Amino acid sequence: MKLQVNFKVKSPVSATWLKRLSALVLKSVKGASFEKRAELSIVLTGDAEIKKLNRLYRKKNKTTDVLSFPLLEGKKLIGGPRESVPLGDVVISVPQAKRQAAQQGKKLRQELALLLVHGILHLLGYDHVSLVQERKMFNVQDSLLKSSKF
Repeated sequence: MKLQVNFKVKSPVSATWLKRLSALVLKSVKGASFEKRAELSIVLTGDAEIKKLNRLYRKKNKTTDVLSFPLLEGKKLIGGPRESVPLGDVVISVPQAKRQAAQQGKKLRQELALLLVHGILHLLGYDHVSLVQERKMFNVQDSLLKSSKF
């Protein structure tokens, strides 16, 4: 897997931690050969930037916790056995994650793991627009989080 990480705020997790969790998600959902070919970008940022992105791309003028920007939206995620697969970007607001973790009595790393898994699943084509889609996505998400040590 090729991973680019951009820390725009002080982060409680390392690039290595992000890569290990990302690899686990990709391998578990799509298999080892897919994980090796995948490319993605993770940005850990603050409230102002994620609010700006949310307003620009989703027309919602508020802070959110995670945004995903898939490069292959609506396209098959296959390609040849040696072709790289550019998935897209996951942007996470660390301050929002801190607030959510505190509200739910969770550790910040747990919340960041949830947000990263959620964001990557969106890049892989999962969504939660309908109840059926939501159940499927959240079942996969919950299973991944339970099986990980993050």
